[in-house]
Formats: sequence, structure tokens, C-alpha cells
Amino acid sequence: MAKRQKVTIKDVADTAGVSIATVSHVINCTRYVKPELVQRVQEAIVATGYQNKRISADGSLSYGRSGAVALLVPNLEEQTYVRIASHIHALAEDSTLRLSVHITNDDKQVERQILQSLISKKTYAAILLVPATDNPRSYGKLLRSRIPFVCIERRINSDEICSVTFAIKKAIYLGTKQLIKNRHERIALLKIQGIGATGKDQLEGYQQALEESSLYYRGSLVFEFEPHMNGEAYEHEIKLAYERQQPSACVVVGNELTCDLLKTLQNMGKECPRDISIIAYGDNPFYEITAPPLTILKEDTEQMAQRAWDALLRLMAGEQLESRDLQVGVELINRKSTRMLGMGPFGEKAVSPDEIILTTDERRMLRDKNYRVAISFHYGGTAWTRLHEQAIRATLESFGISVVSVMDAQFDPSLQLAQLEAIRIQRPDVLIAIPTDDHVTAQKFKELSKTIKLVFISNVPEGLSKESYVTCVSVNERENGNNTGILLGDYFKARSSAKVGFIIHGTPFYGTHLRDASAEKVVREMYAHIDIVAIQSFGRIEHAYDTCKQMIKQHPDIEGLYISWDQPALYAIKALEEMGRTDIAIFTFDLDYKIASYMAQKKMVMGLSTQRPYEQGEATAKAVAKALVSNETFKFVGVQPYVVKPKQLIKAWKDILHEAIPSDLERLVKQTVMN
Repeated sequence: MAKRQKVTIKDVADTAGVSIATVSHVINCTRYVKPELVQRVQEAIVATGYQNKRISADGSLSYGRSGAVALLVPNLEEQTYVRIASHIHALAEDSTLRLSVHITNDDKQVERQILQSLISKKTYAAILLVPATDNPRSYGKLLRSRIPFVCIERRINSDEICSVTFAIKKAIYLGTKQLIKNRHERIALLKIQGIGATGKDQLEGYQQALEESSLYYRGSLVFEFEPHMNGEAYEHEIKLAYERQQPSACVVVGNELTCDLLKTLQNMGKECPRDISIIAYGDNPFYEITAPPLTILKEDTEQMAQRAWDALLRLMAGEQLESRDLQVGVELINRKSTRMLGMGPFGEKAVSPDEIILTTDERRMLRDKNYRVAISFHYGGTAWTRLHEQAIRATLESFGISVVSVMDAQFDPSLQLAQLEAIRIQRPDVLIAIPTDDHVTAQKFKELSKTIKLVFISNVPEGLSKESYVTCVSVNERENGNNTGILLGDYFKARSSAKVGFIIHGTPFYGTHLRDASAEKVVREMYAHIDIVAIQSFGRIEHAYDTCKQMIKQHPDIEGLYISWDQPALYAIKALEEMGRTDIAIFTFDLDYKIASYMAQKKMVMGLSTQRPYEQGEATAKAVAKALVSNETFKFVGVQPYVVKPKQLIKAWKDILHEAIPSDLERLVKQTVMN
């Protein structure tokens, strides 16, 4: 004969058509319940055969302890405990149970005294506890008292004790894994010495992420700080740790420790994420307004409070819980405190433009030699090209270097080949070039490399060795693509499902292929609810018009489009307007007037990641100057991209184009976006 499954308070609630809380109130007499509801609950108890120690032999309800619940927390300074206490207070108020909050300061002796007082008063129906130790022997008296209690946020090492904790092992794993995806290897873990299993879970999550990615675990990159140190002590220890190990990224656990880390970095003159990427575990409100806003592992304190409260009510009703180890998930919220490390064509790590420094002697040598430079652009007529040229000319001029010619290949490889031959005849000392086609132009660049120093922007033609050119200067295209993938994913984040298409560059071009692949990877890995239903490529920029039309005809349910950069995006927009599909959201790259005019109206263009053309031009000119007078070379110089959303358009225009936004665009933004 099959063993009868024990009836729970939830079964009674479902049978009566009321909440678990209402059943608990009827059983424990902790608040007024309408007579008709009391009757339904009592009938459900009889119908289900529910057994409870507070129900007497004749079926009437007996009274237990008075309706008071105690909440013990280490402090009310950390946001986690403030929020938990606030949510528990709201739940208690809704149930008319009285709540008292007690501060333990994470001191076992203080905690013991509080618990002894609560037990001796015999006025508390239940206890919620953030334990000061994981040793079950410290809670023997509480266990013998038979007062229902639930551990919250931390565990006690006993299978008999119910706990509701955050899934911190998985959270630290996710944070570390995110940094690894961003090409970081020297990742530090900053944590306070944990109580119980919490500290162990943090370390295990960190180690698991490293192991899965075939990265060596270095104990020297794990920094564990004593609790309750003052701010200056934390800052001193953090400074020493950073200087000794030089991590490129870190996961930091705890709001107080995060604040001290940010302060220390500021005092050291270090910038996030330029010098170090940061992911913080916690959810302090100011993390959204720091400079930059922090990427966080967000705790759901409301869900924790609710689950702990429900478990407590069930224990008060005399039930045995199916699981005594309940976990609440933690969400990764991407903001701007992390960056993807750039990698050059040969796997070189990117060098920051700030690292290219010319000495006084080198500057004097440049002025004495009268060096000459030629420029070959893949195409012109855009703000991107204009800003590159402005910055290159101004910076080279400051070194006494002249620009002898500037060519525009109009995205035509044949035309660029002819222009390169003309440049060869001019015999400049350095050629700055952006190839129109990595295959077609490769041989010509190989020939030129024998007599002219080559500095490439964005990508290196296929087949050229590292020795054939001086340096390549580019936006960090992996991060660029990553940014736009996140913009697209976050736009549809609140949706249960969405269908999107990718219109990508079909011509062999290292930079665009890298960011296209990066964006696709982000969407597939981070946004499982988004279905990429079509990926189609275009050759010439104007072909994006037909590519878009064909894609939407084949997949009319597409709601969003990723497009390789702004110029083909404008052709796609033209196609969508003709098809009456202005409902489709577009995510692309690079900021210019036309694309900005759509964003200013919140019409189709909902976000983009852009290069910093002026800063890239400056970096290119500095690399040219250094190469002319020094053997110190920087094979790959990476510039961080810039994310633009409609509300940030006015500031972004100033930052990227180095001029005030046109008045008509400013008016549109204020009328459409800001309202």
C-alpha cells in the first residue's frame, strides 16, 4: 500500500481558495479573518486531513505564542539588511504580526544574549535570523525551545535548520565568467572574510569559472579582508593588493568594500574601466550614479524576504518543509564599469593611446627631420573620416610633420590601388591607410611596406606579417560589437520572446567582422529569449537596401535589426520606411547627423555604439611620430568605444564630434526624448 503523502498548509490554502498567509492566520490566530473565510479554511483542513499541533482533538483551533516575530540582523547600515528588514516589516504589517528588529553586530555573544532574552520572554511566535556563526552548537537552546526559526542570507551547518540564501556561488561564477568573456585573465576576487559557507561559496564560484575557461587559479589574486576594519585600513590594503598584482579586472563582494575600492582607485589616479574593470556584488542605489555606473550582481532582497516569510509561516503551522536549503537567484546587470580587452590581428593585447609617450629629445628629432605622411581612406564624406583627418593633421602638425596627400577610395578597391601607386611616387615616410578590401589590396600594401612605414586604421590586410607594418590603431571592435549586442538584448529584455535579424558586412574586413561576430555571440549567450531568425550580408553599402527588403519579406515577424554601421543602416531605414515597417528597432554603429536625426525622434534607431574618430586620429598620429624616431613599437593601439542611447544624444554628440549638437537635433531630443 502506497504511503500517503503528507498534506501541507499550501494544500489547505489551494483547497480553500485563499493564501498561505490566511491559513496561517486562522491556525495561529494572528489577525482577524472574516468568519466565512475561517469556515472555508476549517472545512479545507477537514477535507484534506491536515494535521497541526495547534488543532485540538475536537477540531477547534488552539492558541500558541503571541503574534510577534523577531528579526536578528548584523546591522542596518548595509543596504542588503536594510532592504531585507524593510520587506519583512511590510509582510509582518500586512499580516498584523508584530515585528521587532534586533542588531547583533555579527557578535556571537551579543546574538546569544538576544536569543536567550527572546526565548525566556515566551512572547515570540517565530524568529528570522542572520546567524553570526555557522556552528549549530551555538543554537542548541533555540532548537530546544521549539520556536520556529528560519536563517536568512546565511546558513548554519545543519540539515535540520531551514535557511534562505542568495545563490552566491553561482553569482560569483557569473561575474567572473563575464570578465573572462571580456578577455580578462588577471581577475581578482575581493571579499570580506565570510561567515560559514558564504565565503567558501564565493571562492568556489570564482575557481569554477577559471577552471572551465582553462585559466590558472592564483591564490595571490584573492584578497580577503577582515570584517569591521575602518575605511583607511581597507584603502591601505586595497592599494597594496592592486600595486602587487596589477589585476585588469575584479569581482568585489560587499557594498562597503566596493565603496572603499572606488575611493582607493580614485586616490591612485586609476580609472574604471580603463585601468580596471569592476563587477560589484550587491545593489547599493548609488551604483547607478557612480562614474561610471557599476555592473552589478543584483540581489533580489524582496524575493528573499518573501520566501523566508512563507517558510516561517509554514513552520509556525507545524509543517515539515520539502527543502530546508532555499536559494534566491542573483541577476547580472550590465552597466559601464567593465570593458572588453582589445586584441590585435595577431592576438596582441591592446595598448592604450596614453601609453604612447614621446620624450623631449624625440620631439626635437621630429622637428629637425621634416617628415612627410600620406593618408589613404577607404571612403570619405562622413563625420568619421573628417574627424580622423582633423585629428591626424593637428597632431602631426604639433610634431612638425607634414601631410602631403589625402586620398578617398570611395570604397572601391580598384580606385584605392591606383591611389596607392600615386602615393608610392610621392615617396612619403609614412602611409596611414584603411584598406577597402583585405584581399584585393594586400599585395600592393606588401610592396609599399618595403620602402614606406605603414600604419593601419581598423584592420591589417590579409597576408601581411607583423614585420610588414608599424602599428594598427582601432576602436576595440570586440567591445564595440558587445555594446550593440547588449543594447539590442536589453531593448527586448522585458519581453518573453523576440525575433531579430542581422544585416552584416560581406566584404572581407577584419574590424566589421569582429564586431558583427561579437554582437551575435552576446545576443545568443546572454538573451536566450531572443531568436536571431536571419543573418544576411551586403557587399557595397547601397546593397543594404535590397538586403533589408528581402529579409523583412522572408521574415515579417522581425522586430529588431542589427546593422554593421550607420551608412548601410540608413539604406535599410529607407527600405523599412517604404515598406511601412517603422516599428522595427535598429541598433548600429557610429554617430553622424542622419543617424542621429532618427535617434532624436526615437524613430527606429534605439541605440548605437560608436568609435571615437577624433581620439583614434590622435592615437594614429602619435603612433606615426613614435615610429619615426624610436624602435619602441606598439603593434595594436585600442581606443574604447562609446555607447549612445536617445537620452544621451546631446552629450554624446559633444563628446564624439567635439562640437555642440546642431540646434534642430537638440530641439528634437528635448521635444521627443526628454518628455
